[in-house]
Amino acid sequence: MSNSILCVFVLFSIINFTVIEITDVYNYYTFVFGALLYVILFIYESYRQLREENLMYFLSNNYLLLFAPVYFFFGMGLMLGFKALEVTRIILFGQVTLYVFIVNIVCIAYYTLINIYIYREKNNYK
Repeated sequence: MSNSILCVFVLFSIINFTVIEITDVYNYYTFVFGALLYVILFIYESYRQLREENLMYFLSNNYLLLFAPVYFFFGMGLMLGFKALEVTRIILFGQVTLYVFIVNIVCIAYYTLINIYIYREKNNYK
């Protein structure tokens, strides 16, 4: 199943890059499609583990590692989903744009989860 999903994503990315968004600077649709695909697979796997009543899975380091990109994809999906760069340049306060604000929050959450994962893995091998 995972190989077929990977093939669909690669095929979509190639078509998007060569046909759909050929003149755009960024490949918005590729990122948004990939993020949605990841989140759908993440929810599916979480539901499957919950249905099997494997509650320890949700406390494991593997789950933490799989959950960390969800924040990143959600935040960047908000920015790239609009496709209009004017949205990212909205000034919230002072010199802080909407893009900088969301990316900072997303990166703090993402790297905090990665650091927790590293800390737990380091303690597991002692």
